[in-house]
Amino acid sequence: MKSTITSTIERGILTSAYKREIRASIRDSKRESLSKFKDIIERHHARVQSQTCTILQVSLFAIALILVII
Repeated sequence: MKSTITSTIERGILTSAYKREIRASIRDSKRESLSKFKDIIERHHARVQSQTCTILQVSLFAIALILVII
């Protein structure tokens, strides 16, 4: 027997409006998680690049110091 209730809230959770809402929610959460993942990668890359730059600067300073002493 078919239900005669027409309100989307009263028809239950499997309405097309509810499905659209769930799809939109999933889409938004995927965007957020992807952007968070991208931010984590970029921060890690910047940190590694900064450490590499510091190591190179110290190495060049040490080489220059050795050349001055010799």
